[in-house]
Amino acid sequence: MFSLKPPRPTFRSYLLPPPQTDDKISSEPKIKKLEPVLLPGEIVVNEVNFVRKCIATDTSQYDLWGKLICTNFKISFITEDPMPLQKFHYRNLLLGEHDVPLTCIEQIVTVNDHKRKQKVLGPNQKLKFNPTELIIYCKDFRIVRFRFDESGPESAKKVCLAIAHYSQPTDLQLLFAFEYRPTRHLGDTRLSLLLISVFSCRESMQTKHFRNTIKQIFKWGQNMVIY
Repeated sequence: MFSLKPPRPTFRSYLLPPPQTDDKISSEPKIKKLEPVLLPGEIVVNEVNFVRKCIATDTSQYDLWGKLICTNFKISFITEDPMPLQKFHYRNLLLGEHDVPLTCIEQIVTVNDHKRKQKVLGPNQKLKFNPTELIIYCKDFRIVRFRFDESGPESAKKVCLAIAHYSQPTDLQLLFAFEYRPTRHLGDTRLSLLLISVFSCRESMQTKHFRNTIKQIFKWGQNMVIY
């Protein structure tokens, strides 16, 4: 005689299994490094982090946070925040959305709110106070304002002095346009960059510099090769 035994009840757990951990995956958040887009031969001269770009004059609600960079060609403000109150979007082949060419700068003013001081910076000048605000007056009637409330005071001073030094060259030959020589390019793009830099420079209005520059433009244009 065989005895029939009832089957044993199986235990079912309602707890979730522990998550599988992978040693290769790091738990630290990935921080995206903000880097500028540089042209061939363009170098970063100075930079400062935690800069606030002022968008509106009556409120700081729309201000952008990012990094201010000075190169030998332009001022570049890099941010991950979208541009507020923007109704249209355009793309420049040489400049970014927040870029200002150094040859487009007319005047540089540094401000210190605590000491109630301000100074118009020129080339080879010293700055005796740490700036809390940088105001840039452009030749195309733009006014660009940056705040250094959360930035390092020495870093803010260095980037202001670098902008003043590279935006007002003593000789036209020091402009980045004369050093920009990519191996492959469109001839009109290279010539346009040179013309923009020359005619927006203050020294180009002088007769001697103007004639020498025009001669170099035509000499340069004859040697161009359009690919």
